[in-house]
Amino acid sequence: MHLSLRRLRLGLKTVFSGRISVLVTGFLVTILMLLFYLWNPFILRSLVYKVYDELLIQSHTHETTDIPVIIDIDEKSLDTYGQWPWPRYRVAMLLAMAQHYGASAVGLDIVFSEEDRTSPRVLRETLAEDLKVNLKVSGIPDALLDNDSLLADNLKRGPFVLGYHFNFEPSGATEKPCVLQPVKAVILGEDGAAKPEDALYNAPEAICNLPVLGEAARGAGFFTTVPDLDGMLRRTPLIIYFKGQIYPSLALAMLMQATGNTQIILKMKQGGVESIKFGDRVIPLDERGRMLLKYRGKGGAFRYISAADLLEQKLKKDELKGKLVLVGTSAAGLKDLRAQPFDPVFPGVEAHATVLDSILKGDFITRPWFARVLEFNTILLVGVTSTIILSLTGAIPALLFCIAMGAGLLFGAKWSFATQGFFLSPLTALLTLAVNFSLLTLMKFRREEGHKKFLTATFKSYLSPELIEEMIAERTMPELGGEARVMTAYFTDIQKFSTFSEILTAPQLVELLNEYLSAMTDILIAEGGTLDKYEGDAIIAFFGAPINFADHPLRACRVALAMQDTLQALRAKWISEQIDPSVEVRNIKGYPQEVWPENSKWPVNVHQMRMRIGINSGEMVVGNMGSAMRMNYTMMGDPVNLAARLEAGAKQLGIYTAVSEHTLEISFKDGRGNTAKVHDFVETRFIDRIAVVGKSEPVNVYELVALKGGLTERDKTLFTYFAEGMVHYQAQEWGKAITAFSAASEYERFPDSPITPSSVFIARCKQYKQTPPVPADENWDGVYRMTSK
Repeated sequence: MHLSLRRLRLGLKTVFSGRISVLVTGFLVTILMLLFYLWNPFILRSLVYKVYDELLIQSHTHETTDIPVIIDIDEKSLDTYGQWPWPRYRVAMLLAMAQHYGASAVGLDIVFSEEDRTSPRVLRETLAEDLKVNLKVSGIPDALLDNDSLLADNLKRGPFVLGYHFNFEPSGATEKPCVLQPVKAVILGEDGAAKPEDALYNAPEAICNLPVLGEAARGAGFFTTVPDLDGMLRRTPLIIYFKGQIYPSLALAMLMQATGNTQIILKMKQGGVESIKFGDRVIPLDERGRMLLKYRGKGGAFRYISAADLLEQKLKKDELKGKLVLVGTSAAGLKDLRAQPFDPVFPGVEAHATVLDSILKGDFITRPWFARVLEFNTILLVGVTSTIILSLTGAIPALLFCIAMGAGLLFGAKWSFATQGFFLSPLTALLTLAVNFSLLTLMKFRREEGHKKFLTATFKSYLSPELIEEMIAERTMPELGGEARVMTAYFTDIQKFSTFSEILTAPQLVELLNEYLSAMTDILIAEGGTLDKYEGDAIIAFFGAPINFADHPLRACRVALAMQDTLQALRAKWISEQIDPSVEVRNIKGYPQEVWPENSKWPVNVHQMRMRIGINSGEMVVGNMGSAMRMNYTMMGDPVNLAARLEAGAKQLGIYTAVSEHTLEISFKDGRGNTAKVHDFVETRFIDRIAVVGKSEPVNVYELVALKGGLTERDKTLFTYFAEGMVHYQAQEWGKAITAFSAASEYERFPDSPITPSSVFIARCKQYKQTPPVPADENWDGVYRMTSK
């Protein structure tokens, strides 16, 4: 019985070990995210705006009712009739022309708050000459009128709606008399519903039209828009409260003018406005009386007619019949531009056209009354469910579950937006899911690390480290895979290494390589390089991973120079090392003294050891590669292959450290924060423009000589002669090139080397002198194509 209970307790402990903390943490995260949602700070609202924008972009339609039309005071109109403001008689003619072509209502996205001072009085004949139209069409009387009175007379006789603007922050200017036209509103609402004056935007000040114009117009509406906190226009007020009355927007006033219906039914609820009913249309609004704008795309979704074309009577008869015409501007100089999700420079007049189009189509976006409740419950469901799943399953099933749940949230939001017109934000639920997954996965990972340390500490005295690692590896296996990033590949190789293995015994070869590779590897590691592998005497390494140093190519160059200096010091050490023949015999194979000097620890080829280095940078793949059973952290890609070719090709060019132009041209920030390139820090000699075996694209190859300022006078002379030779070589002036390269050969850095760059080019010039690389009448690209590795 006791044994059974003990086993039960052990089983329960195994199942729930570590999971209680995961569950508690997940539930706490869920509670915090719910509080964050209820708090609704600015950063959350800003992110919700972006979600709304994306849903609108993905589900919008370009189709319109074709009823809203925009008479555009565009650049063409300004070029034809002069800069804005125009004389009022020209505005009067513009309205008369819109009425003549059959417009049902004409709304002015313009305010005339100042008297017209362009031409106080005007004769009928002047009008005729200026506008070049038949005045009988306009109905303008013969009497002599001032411009404001002329415009007012025209406003009386047509379906015209004046625009005006509300200020929500008092300007301090002397208030001018306003003639506005409030809307007749029937207020409906249950007990406890908000009052309009408390819910609607309450404007303390209005910028309105001259009284003579306001009294003459049949209708008036505000064109005030209220962008969101990020400056984006996503919604606009349809009604505003001002001095005890409710006033309609320009779009709503135009609909009233076109239909003859001047009354709305305003439905209130707890917290604010619910909707307005206009005729048989119910228009959903937010709690402050704003309508979400369901844009049809970027600017230009509606028909635009240039004001100049209208004034010049270029329209067909009845072309505006039944249309709701907005007079506005798209000219950038008049600054009536807004930012909206599709377009950062959107003509403001088109926002009013969007309102008209949505009302006429009955196509709205709404934030339903149940949105907050549904979103709150979704956050709670996601938090609790993800916590339970993450506590009970492994990483992969939990990840798949979270991906599926996240996809479901996104699909639900998009479906409700596109088909029902409901905006439901999945953002906080997605954040809850992401935070839960990240935090709980991290907790489980740390728990597994704790198990690993416990196993290692407990069993290291009893089991081999390999067996302990195997026990731990059964729980978490390393994964294959890599990433692409810009890095520097680094290859070294000892010149004529095969002769070393012929002369030295195996123990001697191991001794030599261990000393050489230890010294070189220490230099590599000190500069943050990563050792890929040793291949015999070759060192293969890279810079830029796993730590992504910005100056990885410069580090590679510093390592190359340090390795060459260290090898020179090793050569001096090996030359100085002597042995006592009576105690130790090193020349076991009995080579003559010219091969292995008497009493010397090392043969002559060790005294003369040199290595070649190839360096190239570019985008390559780095990561764990191999098989599931055995893998290495290594690199691969074309830049890697080119670095290997440069190391091998250095022999043909007579140099020992070859670096490509790709490495020297990489930019990075220096210690002072300035942008610099690698060639700003090193001294190099341009050697050749080559195409290596297996590659058609040429590359400029340089010999890495020293850090900046480290050239000797001999080096400077060499560089001068060699550069002169390269100029003649590129110009196919073979004789002059040979002369310059011959002068350079006297100053070569390694005169005892069987091949030097100068000798290579002297031989090449002689060959080209006999057999030119291209016919004389063709241009030569200067590329030398290698035929062997």
